[in-house]
Amino acid sequence: MKKILLSLLICGSIFSASAQESTTKVTTTTTTTAPKYSYYPAIDVYFDQTTGNYWYHEKGSSKWIMTQALPPTIIVENTSVKYPINYTGKDPWENNLTDIKKYKIKKNGKVKIKMKDKDD
Repeated sequence: MKKILLSLLICGSIFSASAQESTTKVTTTTTTTAPKYSYYPAIDVYFDQTTGNYWYHEKGSSKWIMTQALPPTIIVENTSVKYPINYTGKDPWENNLTDIKKYKIKKNGKVKIKMKDKDD
């Protein structure tokens, strides 16, 4: 009887040890990329280079729309002037009034950048 109990105890220990060895721990890491925004002053549109999202102002309201494809009335061309925007939030248009003043469009269609100081 002692031999049977001893045998069961040994088998149980071996089974328990093998079950613990087969357990693996998986660690998943995720990285987030900070958004890189651009501003198109001629059409008053923002673009997130990281996600490919555009933000445009809906005419007749105070609402900004986020989309992957702009409506046909808003055209971004390869030659369109754009400026990088230093903004860390999710809504780059939050400083739109400042951006409109900073990247003022002249009558000839060119952009005149207004800089307050060297940090802008």
